[in-house]
Amino acid sequence: MDLSNQLNNVNKDLASKGIKLRIEKREALLNLRGPLPSRMDTRLRKVQRISLSLPANQEGLEEAEKILELVLLQLK
Repeated sequence: MDLSNQLNNVNKDLASKGIKLRIEKREALLNLRGPLPSRMDTRLRKVQRISLSLPANQEGLEEAEKILELVLLQLK
């Protein structure tokens, strides 16, 4: 299975759990993207990106999933 299919499956799984953050591939790196607290007003949420500086490969995707879980814990 190629990376884009794996990425789609991971993001579909996140959506089915009601999680609005997604892992996205931009060029050769992976990012997190979704509604995060605004810097100006933490009550507001804006769609933002977090650069993970991880390569867009299998190992990078596995690490991105772990980081996503940490971000979700921090948001709670």
